[in-house]
Amino acid sequence: MSRLFLLFAVVFLLLASGAVAKTWLVDMGGSGDVLTIQAGIDSASAGDTVRVMSGTYNEHDIAMKSGVVLRSDTMSPIHCTIDAQGLGRVMLCDGVDVTGEIRGIKFLNGYASGTGNDGSGGGIACLNSSSPVISTCYFQSNIADVFGGAIYCDDNSSPPTSFCSFHNNEAASGGGALGCRTNSEPYVYKGTFVWNATSGDGGAVHCADNSSMSLTSCTMLNNSALGYGGGLYAVGNSQPSLANCLVAFSQDGEGVWAVNDNSFAWCGCTDIFGNKDGDWVGTTAAQEGTLGNISADPAFCDTAFMGITVESCSPCLVGYHPDGYDCDPGIGAQPYQGCNCGEATEPATWGSIKSLYR
Repeated sequence: MSRLFLLFAVVFLLLASGAVAKTWLVDMGGSGDVLTIQAGIDSASAGDTVRVMSGTYNEHDIAMKSGVVLRSDTMSPIHCTIDAQGLGRVMLCDGVDVTGEIRGIKFLNGYASGTGNDGSGGGIACLNSSSPVISTCYFQSNIADVFGGAIYCDDNSSPPTSFCSFHNNEAASGGGALGCRTNSEPYVYKGTFVWNATSGDGGAVHCADNSSMSLTSCTMLNNSALGYGGGLYAVGNSQPSLANCLVAFSQDGEGVWAVNDNSFAWCGCTDIFGNKDGDWVGTTAAQEGTLGNISADPAFCDTAFMGITVESCSPCLVGYHPDGYDCDPGIGAQPYQGCNCGEATEPATWGSIKSLYR
């Protein structure tokens, strides 16, 4: 009996050892397990981590998969970049569920070319019920021929996204930064959207076809849509929500625009101010002055990307809401004090901002 027990114990230990999660080290210098990020993902099994050493990896059309954690070594996008060099989108998530994670990486110069889904998602395309966790990432200068310059979600894809920054991304049809369609419901927390653009609708965010994106504590600044919604646009029975968000100084388009086709953008503790074609307008007009919603100068001290600050008595800060509303923890992704009350140095209107770039 003791020998049989020992045999079972050995078999159990062998099976358990084979199931232990592994970390695959990606180092282009040759000191890791593999040289490329794609090779690391291909080598990994569910439960494994692909850890990417600092540097710039010139890869494109990387295929992510479920159960794998892809992260930079320092967990900071400052040190780890995937530069697609305009040769294709940076990453494809097709059927990747929430067990897939992407952390601390910069997505640069992705280009989604073509029509439909092929031309959507210059940084990351999430298709066919893909909902990987995306956190502490930086999306810059990604382009899509159709929707979602930085991230595109389609067909029940709802990636939870937190502490990510979107800068200077473009999409031709809509969603300069984020585009979601077909029953997709991504959640965005502490997202910063600056200088994203589209020649269509939704300079920063575009929601269509029964999609209901939730944005919490986000900042949309200086985005542009030649159509409608410099900050956010909703159409086709889409009902996104904005809680504790700041939408300011859209260069073209309204701050938020929801088409009157059973689409609606719910807002709470949200400041929409200084947008070229209007702030609380259209179907969102009646929400101004309710639930802590305001149109007030955020009083920026600095609008340098990833360094946005406001003066000490800004209406975006807790305790300074003009209506006395409790909007804890503040309005926007970065409601940080950068100067004393009355010392705001940044332009307070869209016109004054535009004059700086003539």
